[in-house]
Amino acid sequence: MTLSTKTLRRGLLALAGLLLLALLLILLYPRFLPTYQPFGTRLLPPRVAYDFNLTAQGGQSYRLSDFRGKAVLIFFGYANCPDVCPLTMLELARVYQALSPSEQARVQVLMITTDPKRDTAELIGRYARAFDPSFIGLSGDPETIAAIAKAYGVGYFTQSAESPEQYLVAHTSAVFLVNPKGQLELIYSRGKTAQTGQMVQDVHWVLSRR
Repeated sequence: MTLSTKTLRRGLLALAGLLLLALLLILLYPRFLPTYQPFGTRLLPPRVAYDFNLTAQGGQSYRLSDFRGKAVLIFFGYANCPDVCPLTMLELARVYQALSPSEQARVQVLMITTDPKRDTAELIGRYARAFDPSFIGLSGDPETIAAIAKAYGVGYFTQSAESPEQYLVAHTSAVFLVNPKGQLELIYSRGKTAQTGQMVQDVHWVLSRR
């Protein structure tokens, strides 16, 4: 075997080694990339979101599962709420309006009443739509609302009752993000929805995953 042949063989072996190393780097590189850290509190693992059947404005019934394939932001509140409800809904509107049209088509905001005695489907529907025409307000009988709230860890009770028709409702003010697979994945405590940019990034992240 001549020297030139030995040199050629060594060169080919070295090239094969470099190609193998490059292939390993390509396969392993994603593992070393920094993973996205959501702004909302993440449930690990995500759990199947409690499905429900409630009534919207116009008498139309909706189930949570009707929105499979979309990211769904759920807020529990009521139309006569003087502070946290209008503020949170306004913040959710800002998040929604910061999305591109194609992203908006894959996002749904739902407001579920915590005051089924006064909030008819028509009333809570008009209230939700006042913040964005795409938002849906939902109502139902007290027992159904109570079961849904319990499933999401939401508490509420009547307080400061001046009369049977004039009262406030204290309630959990969290926002829940259900991913397109129908899993409850992120929870936003009070005040977090004011951070529009970070909320939008979370929505981008949820929509980008398959």
